[in-house]
Amino acid sequence: MKTMYRYVYFLLLLIGTMLLGCKKTEVLPDEPINGLGGDDWAFNALDDYLYENFVIPYNIEVKYKWDPYEVNFNRNLVPPEEAKVQPVMETVKAVWMNPYEKIGGEDFLKKYQILKYVLVGSPEYQENGTVILGTAEGGNKIILFVVNYFAKNDRAEVIRMMHTIHHEFAHILHQTIAIPQAWRTLSTSWYTATWYNTTNQQANTQGLITAYAKSTMQEDFVETISTLLVEGQAHYESVIAANPSQAATFRRKEELVVAYYKDLGIDFRQLQSEVKAGIEFITK
Repeated sequence: MKTMYRYVYFLLLLIGTMLLGCKKTEVLPDEPINGLGGDDWAFNALDDYLYENFVIPYNIEVKYKWDPYEVNFNRNLVPPEEAKVQPVMETVKAVWMNPYEKIGGEDFLKKYQILKYVLVGSPEYQENGTVILGTAEGGNKIILFVVNYFAKNDRAEVIRMMHTIHHEFAHILHQTIAIPQAWRTLSTSWYTATWYNTTNQQANTQGLITAYAKSTMQEDFVETISTLLVEGQAHYESVIAANPSQAATFRRKEELVVAYYKDLGIDFRQLQSEVKAGIEFITK
């Protein structure tokens, strides 16, 4: 019986403690919580710039205010610095939008439309040690990372970011119009999920323009396009000169890219020239 009384006593003591705990009152915050009414904001000069230059003419939303549902919430990511947003988008306009519009016509970017840019301040680091600089999702949305590292007067940084933009837009193009069938026979034996164990120079000896081009046929295609456009023809020629045994593969890929763009109604050589001019303009 003593055991039973002791059990009942401890049970009553536990219930009493729980009831006392329930009586404790928490002071609710006076300010609204972010995401629950605490994220109201008014248009500023930056929002006016984005609205005038991207929303009105192209129906492109540029999202820089933080929204975890737009990105991979399983990764530690940093919002973009507001001061970096306009320089980034000015560069996007000069080196991506203006060249395509000038060579493809004013309706080209509306036909192969990006509906949204999402800007992220930091890179997205992967468990295998690789870094994501940009993604194209659903054929109409680009997430652009590393915004906080950007400087318009840093040519290398402009080339890095615009390589990412042209890479992701080329994904959007091939999601609409298929990669040429002939591409499938060129480098299939070299594609691998562990592409990151290869250097760019090693990939070049295998007929691929970058190590990342080894990951899939699609990445091979868009890496070739973005390299020809952003790093330029001279860089492409230097890779061929350093790897003469792969010259035929590189030339065939170049031919297929030029033909692919011709089918889109774009002279690829003129587009290369305009991208180069855009880089010169933005970094001067």
